[in-house]
Amino acid sequence: MIKAIYQIPVFQALALQVKAQAVNQAKNPSEARSLMEKTINGIGQQIAASNAFIGPNCKLVLLPEYFLTSFPMAESLTSWAKKACLEINDPLYDRLGEIAHKNAIFLAGNAYELDPNFPELYFQNCFVFDPRGNMVLRYRRLNSMFAPTPHDVWDKYLDCYGLEGVFPVAKTKSSGVFS
Repeated sequence: MIKAIYQIPVFQALALQVKAQAVNQAKNPSEARSLMEKTINGIGQQIAASNAFIGPNCKLVLLPEYFLTSFPMAESLTSWAKKACLEINDPLYDRLGEIAHKNAIFLAGNAYELDPNFPELYFQNCFVFDPRGNMVLRYRRLNSMFAPTPHDVWDKYLDCYGLEGVFPVAKTKSSGVFS
């Protein structure tokens, strides 16, 4: 008889499909921001409803690429940065963290993000919030069709963030991570 030495927590993940409110046609950054807020409100409602259906084992929710803004279509870097990009400490990230906390889930997604170290660029940021609402992973995509990447400013990016910033690892508790 084999006795298990380690017990792996059982959980479910949800790949949540949402309608992306494309901000491309927004007349100004304020209108684009309003569309992003509407999307986040809807995500909060969808996650709560999904958790009510799935139950307490749903511990990871994945949002689709471009869920918040869609992608730039003929917009200049400057125009898209003003219209669709989040600041590193953006209140919209706080709202996503609140959704993760309220639902006791890990929440993963992707958003266009500004970085004060690179004021002329934006990056595609893949993120993970933990069940406490803290962003525990920020990964700037190394390959992107519609955005600059760390490769475009490689030496300076390494100076700012080191190799750990290029290939980040989220550190979570080794046991009871989903409690």
